[in-house]
Amino acid sequence: MNAKEFFFRLGKALYRLDYIYAELAKNKELSSSELWVLYALNDGSIHTQIEISRDWDLPKTTVNTVISNFQKRGFVELVHIEGTRRKMAINLTENGKKFADEALKDIYELEKQVFESLDSKDYLIIETLEKMPSIYKSIMKRN
Repeated sequence: MNAKEFFFRLGKALYRLDYIYAELAKNKELSSSELWVLYALNDGSIHTQIEISRDWDLPKTTVNTVISNFQKRGFVELVHIEGTRRKMAINLTENGKKFADEALKDIYELEKQVFESLDSKDYLIIETLEKMPSIYKSIMKRN
């Protein structure tokens, strides 16, 4: 297999994967953006809107809209981060945790089954592909 063939197959796999996540979101009456923000928030870590936007490559306005809607529904609360002027941490409320666990349970089950079929060599692909954005940036600087 050469580079072109590898990335062609990878692109098809990613497109199919994106379709599956979009379908799972639709089944839970969520937009794709809502799904990914909820997915990010449900990892047990503290997040800001800027971090979610950067880490998930979502527009800041989209993340803000999703967070505002989740806040109105009682799923998240914003808490001022000490030592900053305006940064707010986004926390899932108890209601939000229940909602997230229910909305994401099919995804977590799917991911678990796929993960269990991987072997240790399969993890290397993620580490390698995570280098792609920095390689891209260096190529773009040369052009």
